[in-house]
Amino acid sequence: MPDHAAAPPLRFEQALAELDGILRELEDGTTTLEDALARYERGVSLLRQCSGQLRDAEQKVKLLTNVSEEGGAELKPFDHVAAIDTAKAAVRNTPKPARDLGITE
Repeated sequence: MPDHAAAPPLRFEQALAELDGILRELEDGTTTLEDALARYERGVSLLRQCSGQLRDAEQKVKLLTNVSEEGGAELKPFDHVAAIDTAKAAVRNTPKPARDLGITE
């Protein structure tokens, strides 16, 4: 049996398709007990992987939509002053060409 633990994680869709195949194999009852246990173990591993990927995706969606744990909208003010100050500081720190050194603001 191949060593699935050393293999990189499958994409969600691939893992789900393999999990579906394992389920069909176990349901048809034609596998040996040893093979059924190995397939079941692989299925548990795939299920954990899929659950983790779904959890990660859910967290990303929550961050992108700013949804609080209670399900409500999480509004955060946009600190535009800090962004402007940062941009001004970047402009001030940009070296000026030699011909512009005599010009004052």
